[in-house]
Amino acid sequence: MTVEHACIVCGEVLEAAGVGLTLAAKGGPAEPVFATDERSRELEDLQFTLGEGPALEVMDGGTLVVVTDMTDSEASLRWPMFAPEAIDRGVKSIIAVPIQAGVIKLGVVDCYRELAGLPSVHGQAEALVCAEAAITLAVADADIGRPGLAELIDLEFTQHRAQVHQAAGMVSVQLDIGLRDALARLRAHAFANGRKLSEVAEDVVTRRFAFRPGS
Repeated sequence: MTVEHACIVCGEVLEAAGVGLTLAAKGGPAEPVFATDERSRELEDLQFTLGEGPALEVMDGGTLVVVTDMTDSEASLRWPMFAPEAIDRGVKSIIAVPIQAGVIKLGVVDCYRELAGLPSVHGQAEALVCAEAAITLAVADADIGRPGLAELIDLEFTQHRAQVHQAAGMVSVQLDIGLRDALARLRAHAFANGRKLSEVAEDVVTRRFAFRPGS
């Protein structure tokens, strides 16, 4: 079994139409690295752009997140920007399974479902086992020199990440604020203009756009 297979099985036992994997490397921010399909890739990327969603909530709290009906007001209260985007893409419910080593939060397996409600109790238990297997396999691969996660990481996600962080550094200097606040400003600008975070970052890095104090 591979890390990718463990994520796919996790989605299958939870009756998910698609799965996304988010990881936090070396204490850095949580970022998406893998998705089973285009819709899941879009939703994982949206979480990174908006700064909210099931994966980020799990990384903050460290516990399983289950939303049985995305059209319920609870989902809109939790993720006011992300929830409508998920609904527009036909997602009816979401289960986000934490990947942890002891108390250390390593990542999340997001399972996007086209059915409202919950899968079987047996399926939920199996999903937790699969999430644990995913990180165990990744660590084992690294220990014996196999590619592991490096082979799994989806370039659709990662090719723009360095540029986003570079842009955040530039905005930090432009506005004389911390990197976390700079990333928040990038996200806000992307959302307000209906653009991807990677697109705004590219404009900043190539100096087609600059943030000005007081803007």
